[in-house]
Amino acid sequence: MKIKQNGLIVFLSILIAVFAVSCADEWDEHYNAGSPDKIDQNLYEYLKTQEELSVFTEMLELTGYDTLISEAQTFTVWAPDNNALLEYVPSLVLLKEGSVISDDVKLPGIYSLNDIRKLVGNHITRFNQTSAGLKLRKVLMLNGKLVEFSKAGNALLFGEKKVTKSDIALNNGIVHVLSEFSPYRKNMWEFINETDGLDSLSAYINSLTREVFDPEASIVDGVLMDSIMRETNDLLEMVAALNTEDSTYTAILPDNGAWDEAYARIYPYFKTPEADGGEIVQSERTKWALVRNLFFRGKIGEPIAADTLYSTLGMPFETPARLFENAQANIMSNGLSYVSPQLKYTANEAWFSPIVVEAEHTFFGRTVSNYNPSILSGLGTGAIISSRNYALFTDISQSSLSTLFVTFPIPNTLSGKYNIYCVFVPAKLVDSTDVRPYKVKFSLKYTDSAGKVVNFGAVNANNEVKSPSTAKAVFSTNPDEVDKMLVVKDFEFPYSNIIDFTEQNFINNISVALKVENATAKSPAQMVNYNRNLRIDCIILEPVQ
Repeated sequence: MKIKQNGLIVFLSILIAVFAVSCADEWDEHYNAGSPDKIDQNLYEYLKTQEELSVFTEMLELTGYDTLISEAQTFTVWAPDNNALLEYVPSLVLLKEGSVISDDVKLPGIYSLNDIRKLVGNHITRFNQTSAGLKLRKVLMLNGKLVEFSKAGNALLFGEKKVTKSDIALNNGIVHVLSEFSPYRKNMWEFINETDGLDSLSAYINSLTREVFDPEASIVDGVLMDSIMRETNDLLEMVAALNTEDSTYTAILPDNGAWDEAYARIYPYFKTPEADGGEIVQSERTKWALVRNLFFRGKIGEPIAADTLYSTLGMPFETPARLFENAQANIMSNGLSYVSPQLKYTANEAWFSPIVVEAEHTFFGRTVSNYNPSILSGLGTGAIISSRNYALFTDISQSSLSTLFVTFPIPNTLSGKYNIYCVFVPAKLVDSTDVRPYKVKFSLKYTDSAGKVVNFGAVNANNEVKSPSTAKAVFSTNPDEVDKMLVVKDFEFPYSNIIDFTEQNFINNISVALKVENATAKSPAQMVNYNRNLRIDCIILEPVQ
């Protein structure tokens, strides 16, 4: 047995229930059974008698909605008058003559039956929607769209279209008359899938849809009753719910040419060893990097007015107006989409971002030799400390021959060029009498161009990474201030190392690490001038363009 969960259906069910209660109250209050204002006809019977609504009535009959609104259920209809629907008349004539072959076949300038069905469904909702007490109300239409029913001064508006007659009470609902029709608007998911020129984008997003086992639906009281599956899509669930009507977004959608250009730009950054999937994995990671920052929350009608925009994943884009240049704006039912002939994101802001590993955190794993680690707060010190805390590594060695070091795994490096820094916190920050610097050595673990792991290539005095057998240079920190020390300059990783943190043993997959080794000997002569304890704030990898 398989089922497919649809968040929209769940949402619609809840919303309908709310409308059922609130609107029924309004109906009972304003149009009780004895009200002389109520016309003794059902909705379809009434509409059929109104000459000014004859075009809309023909649409109801062609699409089958005439039968629905004749039933003993309650509906509200916003009926556009004939003048509003004149452009649809040629289509209605052809459809009645059987000239249109199928639902979706369109002749030049002619609407298909499917188009008309969508438009009619955009003007009917279940339950009563009167203007009593109205300010602004989002109404769930039969086609699943949300349309605003509002009052501005003395004017009633439906989807920003003026209501010319309101609150006509019938046996099974309410009719409002419009001088314009409210157009059916696609949501972003529909738009991406149905718009010419967005094939590359839509093909990739659809490829992310898969079915997964649903344990909550399958297991009852600890017993597996059935293997029930649900449909999921990482982009729709993690980045933007483009297929729902209750979330509003602004999207920059690359056309096929923009997709190809951006893909070619991003692809080299995700080079993957053959052992880890090679070009197939590289391609998938490139596509994900391309789409993950295309979406912003809310409607951004004037992007030039914003100083900074944040994608739904929290990435900042400064002077964002440039991103929308030469893009075609389209109004969606759940926001705005800008179809762009070029993605103007830079590598540093969209996928090739700085990496910061906090020294006090152990989530990525951390190896400590002859040190006792602890976490100290930087609050109240006057120093700028990343994430407010830093790590203190206290010497616990028993021998002067003991090696003291800390190794920091660094996940999610790309196959690009970085400057690598280690940020040290001086002992003076907590003890004004301790002005001893730290004397340290560095080495870097990475995967070389042959796909082999280099176990800690030595860093020399020129901030270059050499072989593990090369002598490491000794660096001294500034004892008077927080010291962002350059460790490695312009180092290019031959391969990316993207980590899936949902995997149980993800730490084992991190192939990049920086080792920080104390170079101060355990002797009075050395320790009077240098500190064998280490205070480290973080490791920083800054992309080099």
